[in-house]
Amino acid sequence: MSRLSPRTLAMIAMAAAVSIYGGQFVSVRFGLATHLSAYDIAALRFIFAGAVMLPFFIRAGVTDCAGLGWGRGIALALTGGVPLTVLSNIGLIYSPAAHASAIQPGMVAVTATTLAYIGLGARVPGGVLVGFVVVLSGLVAIAIAGSTGAEGANTLAGDLIFMVAGLGWGVFTWLCGRWQVPSITGAAIVSVLSTVYLPVYLLWLSPGLSAAPWGAIAFHGINQGIMNVVIGLLLWTYGTRTLGVATAARFPPMIPVLGTLIGIPVLGEIPGPLAATGVVAIVVGLLIAATWPSMQRQLAKFRND
Repeated sequence: MSRLSPRTLAMIAMAAAVSIYGGQFVSVRFGLATHLSAYDIAALRFIFAGAVMLPFFIRAGVTDCAGLGWGRGIALALTGGVPLTVLSNIGLIYSPAAHASAIQPGMVAVTATTLAYIGLGARVPGGVLVGFVVVLSGLVAIAIAGSTGAEGANTLAGDLIFMVAGLGWGVFTWLCGRWQVPSITGAAIVSVLSTVYLPVYLLWLSPGLSAAPWGAIAFHGINQGIMNVVIGLLLWTYGTRTLGVATAARFPPMIPVLGTLIGIPVLGEIPGPLAATGVVAIVVGLLIAATWPSMQRQLAKFRND
């Protein structure tokens, strides 16, 4: 019986991770339409993620925030933890899941990559800039579609929220790279430090979990807290380490595609022509930005040969 090669397993891992990330916005939107509030879903995310990641945090060291230092740990929690999770969930009250799954990854890629080049004192390659321009044009198209009110009266407000959330997560991604934060350490810090939200949630944010069905609590807790924070991260890390950054970078553009496709049967949300064009533009732009460096290397190798 033949065994799958490490590369094949890594491709499967990346596909599974992209599916998890593409479906998360749909699941939040579904929860908001049924039994839960934006605050309830955020609480479930960090109850489950915090419980799973607490042993890793303790083992890495509480006194120095898992070895990273409390200043850096708080910075990661603010840019990658509960503030932006709550904000993104609120955005999904107003805008379709397809908008979130396109806008947030697009903003993350543009922000993190631009900051990385600036931090190195390097010029952003022309092909990457072209990709970013295409991404931004897609964001503008979605924003214009949202401003018409065709997909909801407050769609534009939700889209702007997604841009802010994507910007924040882009800063988080850049900080993780700049500080060389191991994936498990980053997940543990964000998950555990974000549990400071729970007392605030219980005291002032009208908690509704006691009235929600146990099935909904289990589903959203496992999906948000374990699948997205823990399993998705492990799959992504394994795939990136095995395939290399250049190959792994070609997978994120699939998040908007899957988010849009999953939202159609689950939520009945079919993007209008302009919004759909924006999603396609973001996917194409991300592909250009992700593949340009490897294309340049291959072209240079061809010329040298």
